[in-house]
Amino acid sequence: MTANPQGTVDSLDFTDVLERGDTSGPKASLYVPTDVTGTQADRSAKILKNQVKHATARFEELGMSSSAAESAFAPIAELIADSSYWRLQSRGLVVFVEPGYHRAVRVPIDVIESVTVDEQFDVLPLAPVLETSGRCYILALAKNSLRLFEAARNSIEELPLGTIPGSFDEVIGDLPEQSLQFRATGGGEAAYYGQGGTGETETMLTEKFIRAVGKAVGDELGTARSQPLVLASVAEYLPIFRKASAYPVIHDRVIPGSPEHSQPDDLRSAAWKLLHDSEAARESAERERALSLVHNGKGAVDVGEIAHAAEQGRVDTLYLPRDGEQLLASDARRQVNLAALATIRISGTLRTLGGGGAEVIATFRY
Repeated sequence: MTANPQGTVDSLDFTDVLERGDTSGPKASLYVPTDVTGTQADRSAKILKNQVKHATARFEELGMSSSAAESAFAPIAELIADSSYWRLQSRGLVVFVEPGYHRAVRVPIDVIESVTVDEQFDVLPLAPVLETSGRCYILALAKNSLRLFEAARNSIEELPLGTIPGSFDEVIGDLPEQSLQFRATGGGEAAYYGQGGTGETETMLTEKFIRAVGKAVGDELGTARSQPLVLASVAEYLPIFRKASAYPVIHDRVIPGSPEHSQPDDLRSAAWKLLHDSEAARESAERERALSLVHNGKGAVDVGEIAHAAEQGRVDTLYLPRDGEQLLASDARRQVNLAALATIRISGTLRTLGGGGAEVIATFRY
């Protein structure tokens, strides 16, 4: 669990939820809009309480005894009564329940209030979190500290630096003598002199630091990565960094200013604002390529065909509209959810696309 301006965010690893597909019996998926400030805590708790009442009744309608249904939701009833829990929220809360299993996750994305009871958990509102592309790296580069993040559009996670130096001193050290050279003088003494004035020496050391970071970032992230890297730093650092780094997709603009005290979510928001135009163009081209494959018989837009292909393990990439309300209103929503679950289980790619397109598109492996 981490605390940041996105509120309190739980682990976004949903592997255990996705693996529950092989278990039998009813599964409840509850989505609750919440508020980062906690001012709507009572309202959110009341929404979840009503959802639990509805889902419990559905479990009973599906043949479960009243005591078994109440037992399944008992941990969530305890959560509803915990006032301290409701004061620490993010932008949305998702709760998954089936007999013998429950999980409540505070997520940094806006969700639409909904209750689904079915044979599979409903993961479609989590598509922006589950998608395996649509991400960027953010390098917050300041002399006193260096932080590396991976960010989706709605979430951000700090990564370990590995071999990347964490500060100016790790590269240069504290002693200014390291920047001085000497020449021999009479009597066996040495006279030290700098590389110009103090300002010039400082500039040289700073450039050495940036070059060291740039090289290490390229080595750490690898040269085969395709997701963009956005630098948060003073603008003068960018050309030095780009020249020194082998990383292939460095954005041509920086998040300006010193990022030393910037909050992660502010960096995430600023990075995606910079990337908006290039990402929109890339997504448009990606949609056109996918539709071209459909036209050539290597994909589909019919959700029934897509769901069937996903169950057979044939879906390579499943494209969903980023606007969750479009999926919520779809008559074929259950089939789309099944397709998403099956695609993830076979290590296919889940992708969300913006731009107002409402279609679901799948490209096939064979």
